[in-house]
Amino acid sequence: MRFQKQEVINRHEAGKPGSFDIAFYGDDQLDDRSAESAKLSRELARRSIFLQYDPVSFNLNVGGKSYRIDDLVDLPQEFPARSIVVDATTLEFPEMLLVLNAYRHYSSQAPECTFIYLEPKEYVKNPQDSSDSQTFQLSEGFNQRLPIPGFNPSLSPTNTAHLVAFLGFEGARALRVLQDDDGHYFKAVTVVFGFPPFQSSWDLHSLMANVDLLTHSTPDVCFVGANDPLGAYLLLDKVKLGLSGSGCNRLAVTPFGTKPNTIGVALYCIENRLMRVIYDYPVRKKGRTKGVHCIHRYVVNL
Repeated sequence: MRFQKQEVINRHEAGKPGSFDIAFYGDDQLDDRSAESAKLSRELARRSIFLQYDPVSFNLNVGGKSYRIDDLVDLPQEFPARSIVVDATTLEFPEMLLVLNAYRHYSSQAPECTFIYLEPKEYVKNPQDSSDSQTFQLSEGFNQRLPIPGFNPSLSPTNTAHLVAFLGFEGARALRVLQDDDGHYFKAVTVVFGFPPFQSSWDLHSLMANVDLLTHSTPDVCFVGANDPLGAYLLLDKVKLGLSGSGCNRLAVTPFGTKPNTIGVALYCIENRLMRVIYDYPVRKKGRTKGVHCIHRYVVNL
């Protein structure tokens, strides 16, 4: 796997229409940027395919066809591609993880992968919060933390994990993971903030949202640029190399931070199948952001 580009582009620099084989995208009805990002991604490819993962049935909907996780070995043969676009703005972590894993491990030749992510101009403030601190209602709720098959190695008193929690504006997500574990299997914790942030003060919003978590667990604190997938990838690799020093023999991750950091997490997971992924399947709130600030593009050879 090779990271080729991490850059901010304008729409005209994204590429000519139809210059990629396949574009994968998700829900484009959430906000301004999801509609714009999915449209751009679809225009870039000769074929576009909607993805949606069902964590209860362990099925991935690929363009209207339902695949069991074990059947994804056939995905690259049924949808052959030398170049793919992944609309990271609209796709959730499980969809990105599963489709990348299929093309990385089951293709005769792994394709070049371009990720498109549109940064919003602003997040919509929670109307129920009258304080001066900017809090955001990004999700309507969360679902049960069901495992993603293939990324759920068992934990036990003899197989404990170092948890790396990527954090964003919804601080309760990682806190619930630690409270439910109650020190049984996560013997070391590293939290990761997106710094430098996309925009000034967004790092402070993330910090304030996670004050209870920092008080609860007194974790190690690390920083990775909010728009830096490679940085997230390298951080996970650094933690993995130091597992013996933390007294753990497993690595676990919560991809709750920025979407670019989530891209790096997904790419690291497909290269390290013993990673344990903890995900809570948020129900995204419509109208959660306004406008489009800029377009980020990341190019990776799988």
